Amino acid sequence: MNIRYAVAIMLAGFVTMPASADEADAEARIKALEKQLQALSQELAAMQQQMASSKEEKIKAKGKSKGTPVLASFKDGITFEDGSGNWKMAINGRVQADYRQFSPDEDAADTFSLRRARLGATMTFYKDYAVRVEGEYSGSSTSLTYAYLDINTMPKAKIRIGQFKPTLGLERTMSTNFLDFQERSMADALLGSSYDRGIMVHGAPFSGTTYSIAYVNGSGTVDETNAKNDGKDVIVRLTGNVAEMAGWKDSILHVGGFYADGNQGSRNQSNFIPGQRTEGRGLTFFATENSNAFNQNVDRSRSGLEAIAAYGPFKLQGEYIRTEFEGDGFERDMRAWYASAMWNITGEKFAASYQNGVMGRLRPNQNFKTGTDGWGAWQAGIRYSRFDASDFMTANASGTGVLLNNTGGTSDGLLVAANEADAWTVGVNWILNPNVRLVANLIRTNYDTPVLVRVNGDNKSLDKEDALTMRAQFDF
Repeated sequence: MNIRYAVAIMLAGFVTMPASADEADAEARIKALEKQLQALSQELAAMQQQMASSKEEKIKAKGKSKGTPVLASFKDGITFEDGSGNWKMAINGRVQADYRQFSPDEDAADTFSLRRARLGATMTFYKDYAVRVEGEYSGSSTSLTYAYLDINTMPKAKIRIGQFKPTLGLERTMSTNFLDFQERSMADALLGSSYDRGIMVHGAPFSGTTYSIAYVNGSGTVDETNAKNDGKDVIVRLTGNVAEMAGWKDSILHVGGFYADGNQGSRNQSNFIPGQRTEGRGLTFFATENSNAFNQNVDRSRSGLEAIAAYGPFKLQGEYIRTEFEGDGFERDMRAWYASAMWNITGEKFAASYQNGVMGRLRPNQNFKTGTDGWGAWQAGIRYSRFDASDFMTANASGTGVLLNNTGGTSDGLLVAANEADAWTVGVNWILNPNVRLVANLIRTNYDTPVLVRVNGDNKSLDKEDALTMRAQFDF
């Protein structure tokens, strides 16, 4: 009923009331009008509620999506997925800000640096298919790290196609986010480029075992250009965790190995004869002679053995890697190995961060937070590594030996290289939460023979390098 109409009825009732009516009649009329007013008030309240409900339904209908909802979450990364489960997108990234200080400081500059800055995404659709693309932004130009398609319809024989990291050894297979020390050991340089292009089949056929077989260019992220000698690399890696097979709780007893072989074609020697830099990323103390002697068909084979033994918060880890080059009239090899010991001071168990033949993210028992008893996870470790390229000597045929050809020049840099070295690294890690860590390393590198460098026109003979390195890291 219209409000104005109700008020008019009440006024009419008062106006038409006879003047001669007695007091009792007037009281009866007033009571009747009060009842009418109460009924009108109830009707008005019902009308207002009905109008409000109708408006709310219109708003909901206007904003309602006809598709499935998109859900967002964060667990080690930002993830979006639709309610039907048909697709999921995970955004990943990392920032590693470093500081390095050297003694003596003739061979390398003390500096702050942005070691890595990456951002990427993995799109999974229909659960069995995924595409990952990631870029590196810390250098002078943007470069591509990962760009591949995964086909996971067969869990024991997953297929990866594109640009990826072949599974060469233990340290190389691990993400830099989760390394025990700030940098990989000197053995890593023998493996060549971190990323390559091709196809890989991998999986875990039985409990505690993994395998991978890759067929790649062998030239890193540079596509093959030599049509006459476009050899490819075949890479095989096998691992087993005896502790998992035997059901030993809180333990790791990992053994594994890999083998890679391929013909390098007529590539420039810098693509496959690696130089060697100290673990503190200071002086490059080993380099082959700058010559065209290696610009021929060269067979390169790489092999390695790896092991982990861990129980609770204690872990031992080691690797041995050998790279051999064979060409017309020469055969050279390099060898390197390392052994390390780690202790989770706050008691975290290493077995919780091991999966499918690789050490992964360590989660503190209690994340660091001011005003609480949580101090994150603390780690302490020590590593010894050894590099041996004694096959590369000054007595070798021209172009196939160690660098010794710049003594008559005038430019600054490495003049005479060393072909053997060892290094001790002591490190402490503070993992504030699963995504943030602080790292500090002390590194002593000893050269088997003094290295000669020219700095500002003066020649300096160096037999060792001491380095202090630190990192602040955030990854997701």
